[in-house]
Amino acid sequence: MRPHHIAWSVCLIPIIAAHGAFFLGLWEGVARECVPYFQGCTSISRAAREGNAIFIFRGLIMPTAALLVLFWYLQSIWLKQITEKRHRSIFILGSIGVLFLILYVNFLGTEGDFYQFMRRYGITFYFALTVLAQMLSIRSLEKVKNSLHRRTRQFLKAQFILMILYWCLGIANVIIKATGVSWADQAENIIEWHFALYMSLYFGLTAMMWKRSHFSWQFRNRN
Repeated sequence: MRPHHIAWSVCLIPIIAAHGAFFLGLWEGVARECVPYFQGCTSISRAAREGNAIFIFRGLIMPTAALLVLFWYLQSIWLKQITEKRHRSIFILGSIGVLFLILYVNFLGTEGDFYQFMRRYGITFYFALTVLAQMLSIRSLEKVKNSLHRRTRQFLKAQFILMILYWCLGIANVIIKATGVSWADQAENIIEWHFALYMSLYFGLTAMMWKRSHFSWQFRNRN
């Protein structure tokens, strides 16, 4: 498997897992019929733990966790080749984020305040640390963007736009919660679906950058 295939895997599998769980819930009649990206009738967590959807979600996300660790390892190597600097912090942050993803998936579907606490903080820290690793990656590439190929710079610009969307969604969520409006839960669900989608798209853009630069396994031996 080539590096860009791994990047595409960590992009597409979570998207398939979340949407597959939601549509299975619809088919089994345990999920509400709506468009979660616009109506916020359910969160990803709720969609993934209703009915048999949890088995699909866990079955897809757990292998993805291992691929994510490999992705961040390869990303640190690729960035070293591009910038001629070490990027261990990106690998460490991304890998710790994966541990929180595993924590979240393991406690998904369990009941009780403690388990709810573990689920909520598991997914929160996964999102936060993964986005931080993504932001540091973009910052590293921005410093040498003039030496990058034109197409790679376009992909980098798209990733930067994703970062702006992250901040807009995060700020909107804080403001909506602070106002205490009746539709705050629905808004949070909408934001969660969009945030997770955009976060996955980052990996797809990275896959195209890796392929464009002809990144291969041989770089591993030069680290």
